[in-house]
Amino acid sequence: MSLARIWAILRKDLVDAIRDGRVLAIIIVPIALGVLYSVIYPDEEPRPTATVVVVGSADAGRVAQQLPRDVRQALDLTVKRQADERQARKQVEDDDADVAVVIPDGLLGEARAGRAPPLRILVGPQASPAARAVVELVPGTIGRLTDRAPAVTADVQAVQATSPSVIDELGLRRYFVLAAIVMVIGFIALLATPIVLAEEIEKRTIEALLLAARGSEVLTAKALVGVVYSAVATAITLALTRVPIERPGLFVLGVLGTIVSLVGFGLVLAYLFRSADKLNTWGWVLLMPILVPAFIVGVPVPDWLDVVAQATPTGQGMRTMVDGSLPADVFGGLGVALAVFAVWGVVGFLVLSRVLQRRGS
Repeated sequence: MSLARIWAILRKDLVDAIRDGRVLAIIIVPIALGVLYSVIYPDEEPRPTATVVVVGSADAGRVAQQLPRDVRQALDLTVKRQADERQARKQVEDDDADVAVVIPDGLLGEARAGRAPPLRILVGPQASPAARAVVELVPGTIGRLTDRAPAVTADVQAVQATSPSVIDELGLRRYFVLAAIVMVIGFIALLATPIVLAEEIEKRTIEALLLAARGSEVLTAKALVGVVYSAVATAITLALTRVPIERPGLFVLGVLGTIVSLVGFGLVLAYLFRSADKLNTWGWVLLMPILVPAFIVGVPVPDWLDVVAQATPTGQGMRTMVDGSLPADVFGGLGVALAVFAVWGVVGFLVLSRVLQRRGS
């Protein structure tokens, strides 16, 4: 193959693609979505300064009513009731609450008699300083309810956190920006790139191109169009959103693996539809199942659905990009990701070769 001919075709296609309004929209829309996600989603889910769950029956209700009155108005405090101690503990473990105060039945009566057992307070690992200050106020609150101070002592127990989810590790903002990057790769590989080729097939300009270059050179140039535009669009999205990437090498590997594994199928679509308008109409239908796995990575789903997502290049691409954006792996399994990329890439170009043979191209 001639590198000079490949470069000439690639340069022509890059310019022609950017002049096509349909292709330009396909590239811009997911980038704009990534920027929108970075604006509307916070890095961390906001919540009140302190969230306290009071566990118990009748006495717990009185404590839950009195506690906010004993807290300074400057402190944003949310007090919730919970009848089940296990559920309250789970809320603290999942960082949905800072503190759980367990009120045994009859505690206030026992406190008035001066024989109340120690009060059990569960404190989460991510509890804010304000929440820890509330812990010190609980015995005093019970003392005011019983007119006896000190009424009880507090047995404070630290609660271990459950394994954080991917969204907890990344934050909503970074999670959806990375999903938008997978989206822009899918749009370019399965819509923008094949539209360029399908238009040439439809207008029969591909025949003149094949007189000046080999078929393999033409297809290589078309595939490189997808690679170049995907890489540039990814860089633009990262620059506009300022999403930090802790391990760029791993992140780039995920981006390139996703591109290479999809671009062959995009060229297949060009030869199957042979029309830019048909491809622009039906390509979206074919694109959606490819993109969905990127959005369910890290979300609790049935095991079989997780297996399906891991078998797709967009699912593995999202997993690799997530790991690359963090200091340490959340998913791991880089070998599996590379295998999935390789299988999809090879199958895509084998299918393309088969389609070309059957059509005599």
